[in-house]
Amino acid sequence: MAKTGDRVRFLNSTGGGLITRIEGKTAYVEDEDGFETPILLKDIVVVMPAGHESAVKGSSIMFDQKAYDQGKITEQESKEANPANKETKREASEGQLRENEGYEETRHGDIPTILLAFEPTDIKRLSETRFTGVLVNDSNYFIDFVFLRRSAGDRGWEIVYRGEVAPNELIDLAVISHEDFPEYGRVAFQGIFYKKEKAFPLLPPLSIVKRIDLTKFHKLHCFKPSKYFDGAVLEIPLISGGEQIKDAELDKESLEGSLQGSKPDRDLKSSLTQGKEGISRKRAGGNHISPHKLLPLIEVDLHIGELTDSLAGLEAKDMLTMQLEEVRRTMSSHSKRIGQKIVFIHGKGEGVLRKAVLELLKKEYPKAELQDASFREYGFGATLVTVH
Repeated sequence: MAKTGDRVRFLNSTGGGLITRIEGKTAYVEDEDGFETPILLKDIVVVMPAGHESAVKGSSIMFDQKAYDQGKITEQESKEANPANKETKREASEGQLRENEGYEETRHGDIPTILLAFEPTDIKRLSETRFTGVLVNDSNYFIDFVFLRRSAGDRGWEIVYRGEVAPNELIDLAVISHEDFPEYGRVAFQGIFYKKEKAFPLLPPLSIVKRIDLTKFHKLHCFKPSKYFDGAVLEIPLISGGEQIKDAELDKESLEGSLQGSKPDRDLKSSLTQGKEGISRKRAGGNHISPHKLLPLIEVDLHIGELTDSLAGLEAKDMLTMQLEEVRRTMSSHSKRIGQKIVFIHGKGEGVLRKAVLELLKKEYPKAELQDASFREYGFGATLVTVH
């Protein structure tokens, strides 16, 4: 019998954690992110009993085989009693298998689209705001790369960022102020493509020099909506549809300078010529030190007082519409950030708003994972959504 302090896993879905308390036939399980999930005791299996520690100092038992075997027996009995559980468990296992295989590839990701983007901190104050330089890797390839800027002192180059970007990720390269602009009039990007633990077609190395029109950072119309970002950005394509994009105005002297006196390489242009269709992205936010920073939790308070300054003239149905539109707006803004966790705070009340929010999410975002948010922080008044 499970008890408080046991580490458990769920029988009919992926996940698990530590039992923080038990009320009647329901256990409250806290995962590694601190979110508490209520679940029936019959739907969990103990994998490490409370106080079960290794005799070796500094280590702990991560798995209890006896408990796991007992759980498998219970799980098999549950499957035989309810055939629907078999299908649910199989789907969960297949999802876990795909996760263990590593990065999921997209249908068109073997034809890379790579670009630089500059995202303003405050687009309404272009004359004084800072800009985040971002690398977008819309492909199925890892890229070992280096991002450079032209040295002001001589005709050489300086490294701004060097690292690896995973498939279908965005990485923040640098934060640029208006004082830094003169150093970014000419930038270069070099990289090699590869896949891990599988065979892949060999792609030509990427080596591109770009001249940036710095006046565009002061012009609002130069910042346009992008499928990779929540707001408008200034995009500079490096590879589009598998083909390297070079500056048309790049003259011979500039090219020779970028190669530091070497003979120009006439074969820099990629042989890839196929097209590409839009696909979903995830964002690995970060800075120039840690490009793989975890996505921060987003909280959205749906109480009507947080969404409008005046309730004059609003009926109940109008307020509900406004609250659901806020849910749609938030989900639309973050639907491409795989793994993003969003907490919608709807309150307990009579459950009308909670029911409407769940119905909307299940209908319009069926792939999103839904569960009650941490009881410790939100009571019964919030829903946690994980974007998939």
